[in-house]
Amino acid sequence: MSSGWALASPLSSVPDEPAHIVKAAAVVRGELVGAQTGEGGPLLAVQVPRYIEHTNQITCFVRNLAVTPKCSPAIPGDPTEIVSGLTTAGLYNPVYYAAVGWPSLLTSGFKAVYGMRLVSALLTSIFLAFAFSALSRLPRYKWAIITLAASVTPMTLFLNGSVNPNSLEYGTTAAIAANLLLLLKGSLRGRSIVVPVAVTTIAAALLANTKALSLLWLLVVVLVVAILGTAAELRALLRRPAVWAGAVVIGASCAYALWWVASHNSLDSKPFDGAGLGFDAGAEIMIDRTFLFMQGYIGQFGWLELDAPTGVMALWTAVFFSAALAAIIYGRGRYRVGTIFASSALLVLPILLQAVIITEQGMVWQGRYILAIFIPCLMVAGVTLDNAHRRPWPAPAVPVLNTLVVLLALCQVLTFVWVLRRYSTGLAMDIRWIDMIGNPQWQPPLGTLPVVTVFTAGTLLGMFLLLRHVRSNSAAGAVFSKETDQMGQEANPLGPSVAATGPHNPGPAPTAGASERLAPAGQAKP
Repeated sequence: MSSGWALASPLSSVPDEPAHIVKAAAVVRGELVGAQTGEGGPLLAVQVPRYIEHTNQITCFVRNLAVTPKCSPAIPGDPTEIVSGLTTAGLYNPVYYAAVGWPSLLTSGFKAVYGMRLVSALLTSIFLAFAFSALSRLPRYKWAIITLAASVTPMTLFLNGSVNPNSLEYGTTAAIAANLLLLLKGSLRGRSIVVPVAVTTIAAALLANTKALSLLWLLVVVLVVAILGTAAELRALLRRPAVWAGAVVIGASCAYALWWVASHNSLDSKPFDGAGLGFDAGAEIMIDRTFLFMQGYIGQFGWLELDAPTGVMALWTAVFFSAALAAIIYGRGRYRVGTIFASSALLVLPILLQAVIITEQGMVWQGRYILAIFIPCLMVAGVTLDNAHRRPWPAPAVPVLNTLVVLLALCQVLTFVWVLRRYSTGLAMDIRWIDMIGNPQWQPPLGTLPVVTVFTAGTLLGMFLLLRHVRSNSAAGAVFSKETDQMGQEANPLGPSVAATGPHNPGPAPTAGASERLAPAGQAKP
């Protein structure tokens, strides 16, 4: 799905993407910062191939819905010639850019930029996959999987398919939250802790060195998970040598990140509208716009000039508020407190952060900036619901959940095609949907239909997995699973493990987590 967005979005169509492309190409060529241009603000000059610098010149369609990328000029001269390129990301930590910029060393032209996008999409998708994997190993996870899947909005996939460190922020916070929860709640033994410790360590080290505010996101996520743990669980976690080894690596990474921010002034920015206002004015403006910024969690495309369809916005907004409020209302003890803390951070931090900097920098906040908290917040809401309602879903809930999964999948495809239409034909009263096929002004690499097919196939696969998850965690599914196990035991008196593996190769004993997941099956039996 992320690769579909990487191909469907024209180059330079994502907020600030040209600056990040130039920065990435410079970093992998050994230029970590660049030279000051003397124009004020963090606008720096670096040495990059001409085709990389040209991404700054192909923004003629930006913020004009009637204009397609067909207006973009061709690259003048030799595309591989090294020239001076400008970037506003020159002061940013170089770690993300080193991770995604290397395709520009292997090939040239715009296919190198698409390669950078695909590497960034793969990197974020890996961490999101580790989050799903960790949640599926918890003793109870039926709601957590659903809410994490719901947090993967069209906006997150759009950013996944771009060169922008924003995507790595929320990918790593999701992986950190899920794997820390697994370490706390999963009753792991021996080598089974290696993967969650390694994933948490790598994700936290990368997150700390992604953007200037990433250290704050890391702190919030760790605090949220710590709230969910009992004193005994936290003590048991801190007694593990592997955890301390990971903590040392994370601490060193955070120290480097702090040094970079302090020594390179990564928070610097040119002034925007509102510069000169005071803290109180900034806070008031942000409070007024709180729910408006939530559109950035769901879908604001291009350089924020194109919103997702209204129905898509409405559905995802309903899902978010329903999950968060249900967790707060029905949650118990520390789980309710954790959900309240995460939700408060999501609402309050943007207000405080913008109010602090408005005097010098003006209004710079965008909803996507706090996706790194939005995704763990929904995940924690799901974990809270799992611990409030430990039985399988009752039969009447299954069609409701199935319908929700199908609607979310349809909204993903609808939004994808809607944004692709904007770039294929432009949006105007005299332009029809059929023009995307019959008279496109611009087409993505591979063509419109193949790219839509790739995205739709990925969406259908995700929908199928979620529908299977709903079925397996319903009362009927749990009873069916138990009866199947009983039939297997009757057919094979040696027991289920021998039936599966043979008498000479007994399988591993079921874990405590697996036993806890099967426990509610009997309770749900009619």
